[in-house]
Amino acid sequence: MRRPLSFLFQGLVVVALIAAGSLASASPAAAATIIAPTTTCSNGVDNTPGLGLICEVTIINTITAIGGSATVTVRECHGAAGDPGAACSTVTSLLTEPVTAVNQCNNSTNGGGGTLRCSVRVTNNFVGLSPAATGATVNQCVGSGASGVIGVNILCDPFPATTSGATITQCNGSANGGTLVRLECTATGTQSSALGVTINQCNDSTNGGGALVICSSNIENNAVAAPTPSPAPTASPGPTASPAPTASPAPTDNPTASPAPTATPTARPDGSGTGSKSTDNPTGAPSATATPARSDTGFALRTPGATPSSSLPNTSASDQLTISQGAVDPVLLVGWFLLVTICLVVGFRRLSTSTGGAAT
Repeated sequence: MRRPLSFLFQGLVVVALIAAGSLASASPAAAATIIAPTTTCSNGVDNTPGLGLICEVTIINTITAIGGSATVTVRECHGAAGDPGAACSTVTSLLTEPVTAVNQCNNSTNGGGGTLRCSVRVTNNFVGLSPAATGATVNQCVGSGASGVIGVNILCDPFPATTSGATITQCNGSANGGTLVRLECTATGTQSSALGVTINQCNDSTNGGGALVICSSNIENNAVAAPTPSPAPTASPGPTASPAPTASPAPTDNPTASPAPTATPTARPDGSGTGSKSTDNPTGAPSATATPARSDTGFALRTPGATPSSSLPNTSASDQLTISQGAVDPVLLVGWFLLVTICLVVGFRRLSTSTGGAAT
């Protein structure tokens, strides 16, 4: 009875140790990732033999005249050696300032048969600014791949690349455990004098036997146009006020008097010239007066016909009376002139006749 219990106790102890080892190897990986202006991912982790690690960092920096921002995405995987895609996580963060440094995959996967796959992609967009970009400086594959052959299982581009204080520093002091599977590192892109970004990855890592290291870096600097400001919205016109109704004219208190008919003198047959009232004459124009004929002259004056009355503008009664009293008919004047002339001629003839008789 005691032996089965002792075997059971020993089995529980082994399981506990394995579980503790698993937690110990997983916890540092989770704590090693920081998204910030200096972003880090999986440094000093997974150094147990047979483990694999993946870190992929993508950064988009936006730089303006007054500051900048960044969008950072990190994909991180931990698991068995090879391609540990079974246990991965992806996190995206928005920062209120650009990212200027990335440090990842350093001092990691140093156990035998370890695999390391890490990459960094940085895009700097300068809004309304010139990036003043030049080729990125590189320091990589220095002191690495001790058992490998350049061009066969050591593939570094550029190579050699030994610039001190370079923009991209990677794959140095790595993959030296012998029986190298592959050491492949590439560095491309530009660097900007307006915003310096440095990448430091895959250094002093995967130094157990049978190592696989694949790491890459790229920095891109772009000048982009500033956005055009949107026009301010135009205020909608207010409703048009309706015109006030026009007041109707008040009725006139005193109506305009109609013109009184004017009496027109009419000549009698006997030539006495006595006038009598006639029908209403709305125009107010006087009719012609007949001139009495002289019986002793042997001829008689013809009474002129009535002159057509002219239309007068509509006036008040007082105005029409003033016109009737003050106006003189031209025909009447001519008649009087002829009458005076005839009288003078007759008188002159009588005087001549009487003078001639006296002389005889």
